[in-house]
Amino acid sequence: MSTLEHLSRKLESRDAEERREAVVDLGRTGRGAIPLLLRALGDTDWRVRKTAVEGLIAFGGDDVTNGLVQRLSAEDNAGARNSAIEALSQIGAAAVGPLLPLLDIDDPDVRKFAVDILGDIRDVRAVPALLEKLNDADENVRVAAAEALGKLRDRRAVDALIGCLSSSDQSWLDYAAAEALGEIGDERALQPLIAALGRSSLREPVLESLGRIGNVNTLPPLISGLADPLRIVREASVAALAAVFRKSVSADSGKIVAAVRDGITDRTVHFLEELIDTCGGEQQKSAVVVLGWTGRPAAVPKLLSLLRDEEMVEPVVRALRNLGQGCVPLLLERLGDDNVLVRRAVALVLGEFGRREAEDALLSMLDDENGHVRDAAAESLGRLTSRKAIVPLLKLLEDEYENVQECAIRALANIGDESILDGLLKDFTSRDAGMRRNIVRLLGRFGTKRAFEALSFALKDEEADVRKAVVIALDTIRDSRAIRPLLLAITDDDPEVRMLAAETLGKTGTAESAEALIPLLDDEDLWVRAAAARALGRFGADRFGAVLAGHLKEASDIFLLALVDVVGRASVSEALEPLLSLAGHEDPEVRKTVLGALSSYDWVSVRPSVLSHLSDPHWSVRKSAAEILKHRRDPATDLLLEQMAADDPDPTVRQTAQEALGR
Repeated sequence: MSTLEHLSRKLESRDAEERREAVVDLGRTGRGAIPLLLRALGDTDWRVRKTAVEGLIAFGGDDVTNGLVQRLSAEDNAGARNSAIEALSQIGAAAVGPLLPLLDIDDPDVRKFAVDILGDIRDVRAVPALLEKLNDADENVRVAAAEALGKLRDRRAVDALIGCLSSSDQSWLDYAAAEALGEIGDERALQPLIAALGRSSLREPVLESLGRIGNVNTLPPLISGLADPLRIVREASVAALAAVFRKSVSADSGKIVAAVRDGITDRTVHFLEELIDTCGGEQQKSAVVVLGWTGRPAAVPKLLSLLRDEEMVEPVVRALRNLGQGCVPLLLERLGDDNVLVRRAVALVLGEFGRREAEDALLSMLDDENGHVRDAAAESLGRLTSRKAIVPLLKLLEDEYENVQECAIRALANIGDESILDGLLKDFTSRDAGMRRNIVRLLGRFGTKRAFEALSFALKDEEADVRKAVVIALDTIRDSRAIRPLLLAITDDDPEVRMLAAETLGKTGTAESAEALIPLLDDEDLWVRAAAARALGRFGADRFGAVLAGHLKEASDIFLLALVDVVGRASVSEALEPLLSLAGHEDPEVRKTVLGALSSYDWVSVRPSVLSHLSDPHWSVRKSAAEILKHRRDPATDLLLEQMAADDPDPTVRQTAQEALGR
């Protein structure tokens, strides 16, 4: 008895586990097992079916895909049909071709299955056929086609979906069309969507779609929706307003808040508070955001009651900030709250409001048992420029948590009393390394002559972390006086210090700095060499093109990528030949970066290399080549892009080719 015959008999066992084991073994047997795996899709046990799906996906190929397509017609076995749907969805692009003919068969159920799978695969090749299915004789197929087009997010579907939305006799199709238009996000749909708000059955999906499109001009219907009789519509309006705000530019953010504040009613405020109590996740956060826009101080207790976990701190703080100064008295009462998250949130907001009457309470919070409260209090006292806070803030430079130390540094810098340096610099070398590093960070924020002198001295510190902090501080100051200590830092024993110094010298723009960077191209550390290349690029790679190009042949890893990027940006003539040679590099990341560099050169010189990478083994390289062709189109390249858009195995590459063709 052959292995396949043995396993075929095991598939008939009454024991589901034995059948599942047989399917596992079939997956190891070879492609001859495919018919038996397809048969196993109809097993009565879901575990057997799932294992069969995994085995078929692993094999792949036309015989698997065609066999699965046939199983979609298994009317007498829902398990086999559902397993086939799952497998085809996971197979993806390779299944599109065999699925398209199913859209025209007589059985409406199979047509719908095919539409659903094509929507899950999200391959743009299916768009024309799915558009036709919007007029299918079967309602379920029409609705599925609208949903699938929404998943594909292809703008070619917008006009057809608007047509479905505008027809009042489309039953569930208009609902699905409204949702799909939101998924696509094309602003051409805004006015048709707003016009559809007059139909009560469409208010929910239309409001959700308006939020997804995110245009500030949709505010009036969204605000009106907050008072809709239907709760589900009110919920959709809340979520949509928050979504529009997230997508808005800063110039429009204030308009959104003002519009909500002007249009809000007491009833809506009560609804928002109820929503906060009864919902969770994004819906709850959206309600918190909108409640903050109401400007009602009475909302403070409700917002603070949400502070039961860390996740809600940011949205609550943002909402309290939006409530405005009117909520300050209620916030002052909660500075000593038993809830650590409440203390933290209130401290942050009062500091942002600049409320001096909170100073004493904030000072006491610098000794709070919780580090997050201490850092919030430090931040706020810094905003208040509280001189009373200087001594306790200095103590926080030695706090057990680094984020508290950093907040203390920022606060002391905001207060700006340089006299504190007297005590800090006294016996500097006798302090522990962490404190020396924090003093250096603070010196960088002062940037005075005395601070420069102290930083230059600290560059000789025995601890590399302190010396790194010095270089970062010099970068923060951005002063010509920093050049001399930086020239010393590029000779440091620690490679990270040298790397940071090279990056900072690249920002100085002086000839002296540029000349000092050239030897670092031969540094023993790869990252230092890369930093030096990028720094020289800041001075103008055309000035150092020959030097940089000379290292291309022997460079590797991050240094090679940096060189390629720098010489490509400047179209260094000496680099063209070595770049063309590197286009065939074994590392796809290098090939992709080289393509980007070549795109800046004369097109005639680089065209053959770019076109050859349309068939590169790695998807990211093919994608880069297609992106270049978007700006170098001609009839020949369009033909190649058409082929790529239709046949490339990777959906991202196909989409890029479509976009390059202007679709």
